[in-house]
Amino acid sequence: MSLEEFQSRFKELFDISIAKMPEIRTWNKVYQFNIEGQSFYIEIKEGNLRIVEGTHPNPIATLSMSRDTLAKILRGELDAMRAFMMRQMTITGNVFDTVNLKKIIDVGLGKA
Repeated sequence: MSLEEFQSRFKELFDISIAKMPEIRTWNKVYQFNIEGQSFYIEIKEGNLRIVEGTHPNPIATLSMSRDTLAKILRGELDAMRAFMMRQMTITGNVFDTVNLKKIIDVGLGKA
């Protein structure tokens, strides 16, 4: 999955979720992703989503995984919690706050 494909898919899930989860409009969160040598971060601020290539100086958490794992999570083929428990994804930083990303994905996929 390329950065552009990730951006497009996550934007779709985010747009669905923000309509169903108005609390997202109050979030100010940054999540770093390290995907097989490529780094980018998701910034959610005041109801807006930005996905930026590179490394953020102060993310809430950093998620590392393979492209395949990320693609499966965003397609709803693999639950993010399961990926973490099966060590297909590692998280450093505030692990508990990454539940908010899972909520966005689950709501966007119609699972919540």
